[in-house]
Amino acid sequence: MERVCVIGGGISGLAAAFLLKKKGFEVTLFEKSERVGGNIESVRIDGFLIEYAPNSLLKSPRLVDLIRELELDTEVLAADEVNTKRYVLQNGKLKSLPMSVARIAANGFFSLKAKLRLLKEPFVRSKSPENESVAEFFERRLGREIVEKAADPFIAGIYAGKSENLSVKAAFPRLYELEKKYGSLLFGSLRSKTEKADKDFPRTFSFQNGVQTLTDKLAQNLGEYIKTNTEVTRIEKINDGKISVSTERRHLAGEMSECRQVEEIFDALIISTPAATAAKLIENLDSNLSKKFKSVYYPPVAMVFFGIKKKSIMQNLDGFGFLVPSFEKRKILGTIWNSSVFPNRAPDGYHLLTSFVGGSRNPDIFERSDEELFEIVYSELKDILGLSEIPSFRHIKRWPRAIPQYELGYDKIERAIEVFENAHRGIFFCSNFYKGISVGDCVKNSYAVGDAVSNFIKS
Repeated sequence: MERVCVIGGGISGLAAAFLLKKKGFEVTLFEKSERVGGNIESVRIDGFLIEYAPNSLLKSPRLVDLIRELELDTEVLAADEVNTKRYVLQNGKLKSLPMSVARIAANGFFSLKAKLRLLKEPFVRSKSPENESVAEFFERRLGREIVEKAADPFIAGIYAGKSENLSVKAAFPRLYELEKKYGSLLFGSLRSKTEKADKDFPRTFSFQNGVQTLTDKLAQNLGEYIKTNTEVTRIEKINDGKISVSTERRHLAGEMSECRQVEEIFDALIISTPAATAAKLIENLDSNLSKKFKSVYYPPVAMVFFGIKKKSIMQNLDGFGFLVPSFEKRKILGTIWNSSVFPNRAPDGYHLLTSFVGGSRNPDIFERSDEELFEIVYSELKDILGLSEIPSFRHIKRWPRAIPQYELGYDKIERAIEVFENAHRGIFFCSNFYKGISVGDCVKNSYAVGDAVSNFIKS
């Protein structure tokens, strides 16, 4: 059997390994830490279900395909259809963001001037220059108010980043292509044909026991093909076109830790690690691309979880949560109302809230102590939601390097990856720093890389 090595046990690596195993290849997945799943982790603490990464998943064709293949249909948990509002802070008050053209017209979220500017979008004839930021793109097409009130807070919610720093071509390629092909976002969205996922599948969902259900099921299917506590120390191409992979495996023997070094030969290899780790792996093969990987910025983000009695919150939590625009000058990026979106996330009589602190907007706040972060978030939520008492449950999770930023000029990194893969045939990249950060993007790319590996080996 042809052998495929996968480095990294996050969602990308797990999905790619699972799909290649189904194709009949002998797969080995190496993971440096003692667990797989990457950032995805769902834990229960004092009756609260805590999500350390995505709180929910968005339906996409390949993600639905994977769930079907894993036979996880019965575990899928749809988001509450009643609590569908998305709030944005405006002048210290929460306002519901209109999610359709009809609601934009009827809703007072945007000014009359902004609404009239939106109507002009199909007639904007300028096209995106080669290196345009997300903020510049939306301002050119939709106006400044849309950037400040909608694009800016949503970029903070998705990337924990700044809209003026991110490349629209790299971070939102579909929007870039809609304008390029149709000359209008509005007309393009109406006329373009996109892959349609199962219409009976919920648009926004999780699983009964959290998002980790997905990675756990993948790991279960891979079983002994996964080698945890194993760090890949070197990869190199050898004369017959195969790939040598050197590893160092940690093994606990009583109170002592032993390291075992092994070299194995594979027919193909997939790198599914963060950019900094990928940089080390390929440094001996391409020092230029390695430097580019080292330059990818991951801002620090702290997730602060509060369990609060429902009766002590004045605001009606009838939505997904709220995001905070930069002009509000707040210390938090936004808050998810977990227990409003899904049932069984909190004990009876309580709400579970997840607030985000830091990101590209306020990276220095990340360095504050746990107590300081608790106080910052409590002070903000007391003012915004009207909390009447201190939360009885508090928990914090820190990500020193959270989400890769597809910043201006990122297309140079993407082109360099393509050049590398052509020059070093048999080595592939599949990670959230390349072609999308969402779980749906990662799964889509895993399918594509799985096919590419299969075609390469067969040829």
